[in-house]
Amino acid sequence: MAWLRLPAIALFAAGEALVAPNPDHVRFLVALTLFSAWSVGMLAWTQLRPVGSRLAIAATCVDVAAITALTTFSGGGFSHARLAYFLVPVVAAFRLQPWVTGAAAALTTVAYLSQAFAQRSSSQPGATRHIVVEAGFLAWVGLACMLLSFLLERRTALATSLAEQRTQLLADALEAEQRERQALAEALHDDALQNLLSARHELQEAGEAADHPALARADGALAVTAAQLREAVFELHPYVLEQAGLELALRSIAQDAAKRAGLDLDLDLHYGRRQPDEQILFSAARELLANVVKHAEATRMTVRLAEVDGIVELAVEDDGRGFPPERHGEQLANGHIGLASQRVRVEAAGGSMRWTSSEGSGTRVVIELPDRGAF
Repeated sequence: MAWLRLPAIALFAAGEALVAPNPDHVRFLVALTLFSAWSVGMLAWTQLRPVGSRLAIAATCVDVAAITALTTFSGGGFSHARLAYFLVPVVAAFRLQPWVTGAAAALTTVAYLSQAFAQRSSSQPGATRHIVVEAGFLAWVGLACMLLSFLLERRTALATSLAEQRTQLLADALEAEQRERQALAEALHDDALQNLLSARHELQEAGEAADHPALARADGALAVTAAQLREAVFELHPYVLEQAGLELALRSIAQDAAKRAGLDLDLDLHYGRRQPDEQILFSAARELLANVVKHAEATRMTVRLAEVDGIVELAVEDDGRGFPPERHGEQLANGHIGLASQRVRVEAAGGSMRWTSSEGSGTRVVIELPDRGAF
């Protein structure tokens, strides 16, 4: 509405040049100047500060008063400025409050009738019929806008409900996935890994009784397999996260990733509390670190974790080759959906993920989640 007022000023000025009975040019210009100042002030206000419902309703009343004054001073019921009344209920309809739209429509109709019948031109032959028909059009448009507002309100409520259901389904799916991963990790740790360690122990005893190169090679192979299995168990269900919390878990995987890739690491972790959504943050961080190690060709990596104004913020940054924004869509088309899936998880938890990158200038990814308190 703040932007729509600006072309209305030009239209009011152009309409004043058209023929209408009993115009008052001086008062019209004064009213138009005041309306112009009001329009510019409201535009500046909406760009700098949020607009609440009370201010919006008050602004609508001022608009109706201004349109009434401009219409009165440019010909009353026969003024071309009267057409601006139709804009008020149309704009009000998009506030998704039918009663507000109805009130705006009633206000414009009453304002038009009041100023029209107060003019001397209303005594001309056929003037009453003209004014009543015009008021009928205003009421008709107002009724249509009320129905539009009602339908928009209902559609918005439905969309909101569907979004909440989607979020809940995603949360349930993530929870089920974590339970399955934990169960699999526990099974591998308690059964397969323990069997490997037992086999190593038996081989070591056999090697002490009869030293043989094959036994040493077998022991070495089992040691490598056991290490790989431990890493797989950690990937499935990071026990460090469960036991020590997000900060220590991030420190562990970041140091491991930097060591494997030979990167300088800058850690800035300042969040010691437990977080209900720390599994989401940890999973996203692991995906981002893996991307840095595999694709970034970086020399330095930075991981930051902090709580800022009720928001838990995780940032992963590298000085690697980066990528142009259009490449992200290509990667999704080619099946590289790791980052996209993490973004869906973050958004399902009420957070956001954004990244900035350009070719040759590295990549920075920031994840923000509302701090829902410790558990």
